[in-house]
Amino acid sequence: MVALSTPGDAVLSLGTSTTFLLAISPSDTPPARFTTSHLLAHPTTAGAHIAMLCYKNGSLAREKVRNEYANGDWACFNELVAATTPGNGGFWGLYFPLPEIIPPNVIGDFYFKSEDGLTAPTPVETLPDTAHPRAIVESQLLSIRARVAAILQQDAPRLRRLVLTGGASTNPTIRQLSADLFGIPAYVAEDTSEAAATGGALLARYAWWQSNGGSGAPFEEMRALDAERMKLVAEPDTEITKVYDGLVEAYTLCEDFVVLHS
Repeated sequence: MVALSTPGDAVLSLGTSTTFLLAISPSDTPPARFTTSHLLAHPTTAGAHIAMLCYKNGSLAREKVRNEYANGDWACFNELVAATTPGNGGFWGLYFPLPEIIPPNVIGDFYFKSEDGLTAPTPVETLPDTAHPRAIVESQLLSIRARVAAILQQDAPRLRRLVLTGGASTNPTIRQLSADLFGIPAYVAEDTSEAAATGGALLARYAWWQSNGGSGAPFEEMRALDAERMKLVAEPDTEITKVYDGLVEAYTLCEDFVVLHS
């Protein structure tokens, strides 16, 4: 909640599970709802919404890949990601060590190969060991990006800021890949690692402020009294973002196969 002061912001929590919170501007057309997503009323902006996506296989799945293919070392994991190109040379991996929420009830590891961005990925038995680190990060983030496009209204304003929280938000490689894949700058809270608690405190402060002279004023007006608390940690590379623009459909085809065969 700490970054949801303005519709157009998104929070990506990269903890044990992965949770994505998206602030959606007021509109005559409601955002889409799905059985695997939550749609909430925005706590401070009348008529706005918050969409929430929650995944069970977050950091535990990344740690499993790290342990099996990067000697249990995050520095090695990052080096393997950096040694591959966006799109991973056509290698795809979807990793569900625990029964997943999105997509529902799938379990296991699934691998695919595509010859280029124009052909549908086909199932394969294995991937090169060096392909797994990038594959898990790309597949986890592409799952979110594919659903954001489906949830938002056609006239929704462009996302402007991605705020990262959770343990993996300290990883510079994951920070940069997140910014590139979503095509927006990535930030972290500069003075706290407790984003949820900070957000709750800000909402309590806003309630107090509303009842003590700030009645009717927007949340942003109260926040304008504060110093900026967000630190920019990654700017997107527009050329890399274009690569990911073309991979959303390919990811969806991989996921559809997994659901059909689970």
